[in-house]
Amino acid sequence: MADSTKTMRSLGAVLVEQGVITPLQLDEALQRQRLTGDLIGRTLVALGYADEQDIIVALGLQQGMELIDITSLDIPQDVVNVITSDVARFYNIVPVRIEDGDLIVAMADPLNIQTLDDLRQITGMNVRGAISNPEDVNVAWKKNYSMETGSVNAMLNELTGLVGTEELSLEELGQQEILADADNLVELAQQPEVIKIVNLIFLTALQKRASDIHFEVYEEDFRVRIRVDGVLHETVHPPKSSNIALVSRIKVICNMDIGERRMPQDARIELKIGDSFIDVRVATLPTLYGECVVMRILDRTAIKIELEHLGLTPQTMKKTLNVINKPNGIMLVTGPTGCGKTTTLYACLNVLNTPEVKIITTEDPVELQIERLVQCQVHEEVGLTFAACLRSILRQDPDIVMVGEIRDLETAQIAVEASLTGHLVLSTLHTNSAPETITRLLDMDVEPFLITASLEAVLAQRLVRILCNACKEKYRPEVEELDEIGVPSAWRKDPNFGLFRPKGCAACDYVGYKGRIGLYEMLLVDETVREMILERAMAHELRRYARKKQGMLILREEGLMKCAQGVTSPEEVIARTDGYDD
Repeated sequence: MADSTKTMRSLGAVLVEQGVITPLQLDEALQRQRLTGDLIGRTLVALGYADEQDIIVALGLQQGMELIDITSLDIPQDVVNVITSDVARFYNIVPVRIEDGDLIVAMADPLNIQTLDDLRQITGMNVRGAISNPEDVNVAWKKNYSMETGSVNAMLNELTGLVGTEELSLEELGQQEILADADNLVELAQQPEVIKIVNLIFLTALQKRASDIHFEVYEEDFRVRIRVDGVLHETVHPPKSSNIALVSRIKVICNMDIGERRMPQDARIELKIGDSFIDVRVATLPTLYGECVVMRILDRTAIKIELEHLGLTPQTMKKTLNVINKPNGIMLVTGPTGCGKTTTLYACLNVLNTPEVKIITTEDPVELQIERLVQCQVHEEVGLTFAACLRSILRQDPDIVMVGEIRDLETAQIAVEASLTGHLVLSTLHTNSAPETITRLLDMDVEPFLITASLEAVLAQRLVRILCNACKEKYRPEVEELDEIGVPSAWRKDPNFGLFRPKGCAACDYVGYKGRIGLYEMLLVDETVREMILERAMAHELRRYARKKQGMLILREEGLMKCAQGVTSPEEVIARTDGYDD
């Protein structure tokens, strides 16, 4: 056994011993550290003498961990079976061996002590970490595991059995007795089966590209649903009595008040699942039969923020680039909640985000953290509204400002003032179409002359699901469907004309769709539109002009084009767009 009084080696000494750096490089780094006061590891990375993985390995060795080459090991199957494939994937680890009763696991992130604590709870063994790296752990995981389907349901069955025993019996102990003591709830949340189920629900949601997880409790039922491509799907059906345990586990992860069940709570946490970093927004809601929880997943590695990936036609893309490259003015992105407006704004900012300009955003909440953007979170409960935040932003000398949403006249007026003083302003508004945005601004009592002086363009959008390429099938629609979606008579006369519909296969999880794409209509504010605004023209008049003179395609027409191309189905377009007879 090592002498516990032995002085821990310095990080620099470990790196020299490993051959990562030379003694001269260490001396140079120590001299710079004295000037900057930064950590020695960061200093070495900044100087280019080591990378972050070198520092992680050295920190692990400093703590007495073993450095292991997992790719060269032949791991016994009984050791692999100690931890299920989903759990190993979730924590980015692979079990290596059992030594003196301790389980040794190779870790992609050996500094994550929480991983070891969770694995001790799950396995009931003492778990020690060994140093590896993400690439090797991923290779070893693929070599030793295959994804097991239904593992969450299997563990739910375990939990169902466990709930009937004295250890976890909510019925026998009485729910009121458990709920009255927060310590009981914490103990319940630390049960190995509860930890595994919550973690694997996260993993399942991430694998299926879910944007939200819903925990819903009813009088006689409890279910977990995930939203994939805008549509809810039921994943697992836990026993009603497990609601308290699972919700308590979520509260523990989010550092919420586990004993508070009468008031809604909100939290934001960061999780690392496998190789992915995800931000999760969590909101609880007390209901008649218990607490419901909704978790919004923001996968930093999955969100598209490239403008060319969003589905804009070449014509709309050209118009959008022309507008956002103007030195000042306002561009509004409109549509209902959840139609991708914020993602479109992020994509525009991604184009504009160069070293020559300063961009500041005000959002509620900040959906995605982007490098080199100054992002401000609105806190209405302390008086930091969009309007108040926007006023402060304008004193920070920005070139471009993004306002998450124009909700009231005050915010609209400040946005107009910002554009008139030489700023480009990007924002969103809740309206059904681009022309209706003009009438919405007028209804908010924004003066027509201010709208004409500042507004440059309105981009309305919807999201439709993309047909799975592996199983979509072509068909000839009935006349009623052709009429509803507005197929031109010339297309109908073509004997080869057809549209596409979903079928379902293993590649798309038998849904028929995989991913979503945008439909867009763009109204440019030219001189004629300005005159029409001053005359308070109706939305249908603006739409008629834009279609005739600007070549604007309405959302239904753009959807029809994507149907003919096999991108989406008529069912999706009809469900999410309106047809107009202008």
